[in-house]
Amino acid sequence: MATKKKTLPKLKNEALELMQLLVRLKASDDNGYCKCVTCDAVSLFNKGMQGGHFISRGKTKWCLSEENVHPQCAACNGFGMKYHNKEAVYTIYMQEMYGYEFVQNMLDTQGEIVKLSRFDLEDNIKDFKEQIKFHKDRIGV
Repeated sequence: MATKKKTLPKLKNEALELMQLLVRLKASDDNGYCKCVTCDAVSLFNKGMQGGHFISRGKTKWCLSEENVHPQCAACNGFGMKYHNKEAVYTIYMQEMYGYEFVQNMLDTQGEIVKLSRFDLEDNIKDFKEQIKFHKDRIGV
């Protein structure tokens, strides 16, 4: 009996989750600790840290771009982005990290929608899993 293929939305969610994990792992030191880009809180990559999106993940061309996702503590990623000044702090971080023009391009094109193919998503998932394995081995988890 053939295995049922995952739906495109399930593949996209899997790719998004893997990318968010990868971003936290890449930002981690050799002990697995990473810093929130909006409040400087430090925690283990898998304890209270999330992959916070600069531009909402939705269907935009930036949804699976690593430049759009960085470690954020749960407080900043949720309540802080919606009701406090964390969005402004994130913007400053992005401009310092990538430059004003790059960030402005992200903001100018944030409404552009991209339809990802099954091949694109499966390729991303494979790549993310390989990188995650490398970084997990690096920090010993």
